[in-house]
Amino acid sequence: MHKSFDIVIIGAGACAGFFTAFMNAGGFSGKLRVLIIEKLSKPFKKIAASGNGRCNYSNESISPRDYISLKPDHAFTGVFFDKIKSFDFKGYLNDNLIYSRSDEYGRLFPFTNSAKTMTGFLENNLLCSCFETLFDTACRSVERPREGGIFKIKCENVKTGEKLSVESAALVFACGGAAYPQLGTDGSAFEIIKKTGHTFTGAAPSICALETPAGPLHKLGGIKLEARLKYKDFERTGEILFTDYGISGPNALYLSPHVSRDLYAGKKARVSIDFLPVPALSPDYFTSKAGCQNEYLNLDLFSGVFNRDFLKAFFRDSGFIIEMCSRESAVKIHSALKNYETDILRVRPFNEAQVSLGGVCCREIDPNTLESRLVKNLYFAGEVIDYTGGCGGYNIHQAAVCARILSESLAAAFSIKTGRQTE
Repeated sequence: MHKSFDIVIIGAGACAGFFTAFMNAGGFSGKLRVLIIEKLSKPFKKIAASGNGRCNYSNESISPRDYISLKPDHAFTGVFFDKIKSFDFKGYLNDNLIYSRSDEYGRLFPFTNSAKTMTGFLENNLLCSCFETLFDTACRSVERPREGGIFKIKCENVKTGEKLSVESAALVFACGGAAYPQLGTDGSAFEIIKKTGHTFTGAAPSICALETPAGPLHKLGGIKLEARLKYKDFERTGEILFTDYGISGPNALYLSPHVSRDLYAGKKARVSIDFLPVPALSPDYFTSKAGCQNEYLNLDLFSGVFNRDFLKAFFRDSGFIIEMCSRESAVKIHSALKNYETDILRVRPFNEAQVSLGGVCCREIDPNTLESRLVKNLYFAGEVIDYTGGCGGYNIHQAAVCARILSESLAAAFSIKTGRQTE
């Protein structure tokens, strides 16, 4: 193995994988000495777990609201989002024989509905490249070079404890955030990045379940239902799952980045829940039943729409008693179901989160190249940047865009003919 490289990439995730694919396609991989360092024993483990193993890689609808910075820099995000929006990820994969399907929410998946299709594509590109890899290896320190100098990277094999030092003309941190530590992204690189002189904001868990104040609804663990969640400018209808600490399920995961951002900033978060988001289930529907000849208990009146355990818990939580139903009580219960509110105390911890908010401050990164504005030849990509996507495939899309930018900027930064860096 060489100990001197043109490019060293920390992290063998989505960004490193697509970077390899872009470099192979451009004919550059054999002309640059590249090393990828990964603390796990295999690459692309987080992609393999994404979308519950289906790999939700992008979305048919992408807007600036789908990405969150804890400390926004509009000069960066304006340019960077344009690059995200303009990249036809679906078309790129289709050109590489990965056909796609979408669901009712616009989420894009491989047509096979299997993440193995995506990881197989990336693994094949890695095997076909001339890149070297170090698995089971953690980066322990980086010596910041003088202007135009060489990065000195000290590593350690996490299984044997063996120490290794490598040098590189360019260094890319594509090591993810602090979420999902069991898949290698535990935030351990944050302190190393800070020692290069960069500011790091966060981190905060995101795409995770939400904790609410203790009450009767906490007794409903495992019950699912459709609900519309409203929080500031966020509004979405989808499935929520009750837990013994609050709410989870897809709709809660979509909401969580917005709540996590505000809780990180020390703000309070109060969410409105519409348990009756179906227009046909109007007050008139229920009052017409309450006024018919058959007499119903108020619990029975709504039991054709809701799980009875949910109704009993909801009645206790909202102060209703089980009694004979009237038109007036039907209207009150309907209104309470439409306009339930709860505080969000906190988001669940990093080991339950799919991504983390925060990262290297955007103002310190050139959005056109992803090169540091503070340290020449130092680059950042993916979740390590303070620009994180919400639930829906936005983060793999962002990682692929980062890989595309890196492949172009690093290919331009080196003389491919000689293999040496340009002045």
